[in-house]
Amino acid sequence: MKLLKKVAKLSKKEKYLLTCSYGPDSMALFYYLLTKGINFEVAHVNYHILEQADDDEKGIKEFANKYDIKVHVLSTYMPKGVNEEIWARDVRYQYFVELAHELNIKNVLVAHNEGDNIETYLLQKKRGGVYLTYGLEKERKRDDIKIIRPLLKINKQDLENYCVENKIPYSIDPSNFDSKFLRNAIRKDLAKLSKQEKDLILKEIREKNLQNSTILLKYESLGLPKFIDTKSDLFKKIKKEEFHLILIYLLKKKNIFIPISEGRVDNLLEIIKQNKATHQEKINGEYFLSYDYGIIRIIKKPKKYEFKLGDFNSKNEIFSLNRESKFLGLLKDKFPVTIKPAIESDTYRFNNMTLKVKREFISWKMPSYLREVRPGIYDKNGYLIYVPRYQNKVRKGGLLNFKVKQLLC
Repeated sequence: MKLLKKVAKLSKKEKYLLTCSYGPDSMALFYYLLTKGINFEVAHVNYHILEQADDDEKGIKEFANKYDIKVHVLSTYMPKGVNEEIWARDVRYQYFVELAHELNIKNVLVAHNEGDNIETYLLQKKRGGVYLTYGLEKERKRDDIKIIRPLLKINKQDLENYCVENKIPYSIDPSNFDSKFLRNAIRKDLAKLSKQEKDLILKEIREKNLQNSTILLKYESLGLPKFIDTKSDLFKKIKKEEFHLILIYLLKKKNIFIPISEGRVDNLLEIIKQNKATHQEKINGEYFLSYDYGIIRIIKKPKKYEFKLGDFNSKNEIFSLNRESKFLGLLKDKFPVTIKPAIESDTYRFNNMTLKVKREFISWKMPSYLREVRPGIYDKNGYLIYVPRYQNKVRKGGLLNFKVKQLLC
């Protein structure tokens, strides 16, 4: 069939995890992988929502058994009071990623088709807002797992015809026709459009994604994708929608897919305008947004740590004492010492001066995200005796050498 030429290229050297619902799209992809000699296993989620749920699971297993393909099934039940679509999506993708890790498979195949791509775009237009990608992405990462959609250039009817011609079993999900779901209402409207009208929508999707790529390239000099330098003259000319886009881009690079509201963007722009020194915002339980001295970063929540060193020869991966400290006498009779994040309210003596940690952090212009992990040396009685000075791009203190990246990853 000609449609097979439209399937995105897959490698025989790789192993894939095929997500299969028993619908015509995923079953067509199932059979296609068999004909191409692709190495794969199958993952199915049984939500027990539809009456046919158990029959669908049985159908997949029977078809897979004919070809000696392994099938993995998650059996789950929807809790009360949740959004059915969002819950089901979150459950299945979490399962697919966890299973891929367990099986040591790096590529997950999802059988979204051309119609799904258009539906997603029309849904985005209906909801409004800024999107990094309009429609569906051909590939995206979740953790270190690649989600691949190889059927985005093939329409659903051709996939159904492929199943019929090759006697591939499949079932139709009756919830696809339930208009209580916004996507299904859009699907019904889409069915009334001609091929030419659909092609125009696909062209619109391509143009919008090209426009986004052009904007990101334009602002690459701001430090993308690692950070945003708001002190740059180029940033002073940025439009709110463009700033919104590059914030989403920063999140995506950390594999974070949380919407950023227009209100949040307005608030950040106001903070930048006021020229505040530091600001932090929680993104989720693992990451936060850090604004420090004009630089915006998405930072992973620092690890908590505490290490005890018995003497100068103590070794570990992250910390080591500089032997010069012997001659300064700071550590004489202080062992065993404990190295842990310095508490900002603590004070310590250095060069015959009493220094307050918080004041030193401010005078060093240390980014707020580093303040949470900046190590201090505490003596055997629990008193702070030293905090290594912070210097931009320099991570070594006079008495203590440490690898800050290992604390933040």
